[in-house]
Amino acid sequence: MTKEITVQGIIVTVSAPYLAGHVVTEAEAKALNQVRAENIGNNVRKAIQDLIEAAGGKDNLSDEDREEAQAIVAAKDDAYQFTLASVGGGREPADPLGKECRAVAKAWLSGKLKEKGITQKHYAEQHGEDAFMSKVAEFADHPEIVAVAKKNLETRGGLASIAI
Repeated sequence: MTKEITVQGIIVTVSAPYLAGHVVTEAEAKALNQVRAENIGNNVRKAIQDLIEAAGGKDNLSDEDREEAQAIVAAKDDAYQFTLASVGGGREPADPLGKECRAVAKAWLSGKLKEKGITQKHYAEQHGEDAFMSKVAEFADHPEIVAVAKKNLETRGGLASIAI
């Protein structure tokens, strides 16, 4: 499997060797566990900061406060699952093709939901708060979406020569 990326404005192809079910090496497992730990830390950062502020600073945390902090982290840890959004699928890509693929996928998915009488909010309530963006990320790599995105970029590139 491959993925197209943009480097210095040039679209190039890189391999995408990982698929669902792939057996990971020790190094890959370490990298995945690190990303997971960072994501959990990011998800609880505000709650822990609120706990610190309520105690009047880190130096004033009681044993109970520290236990509460651990309980907050443990709850997130127990419930945490990688989703496309949690691993960057929900973030806007930096390269022009990736951004355009996301825009096309988002418009397409919104249209499909609208055809079924479903709002994005209702979809999120049924499937989870990051479900819509996870689906956008999933469909952004679809060959037909990539083709439309490339065509859109080419069209816009052709418009650049128009003088104002």
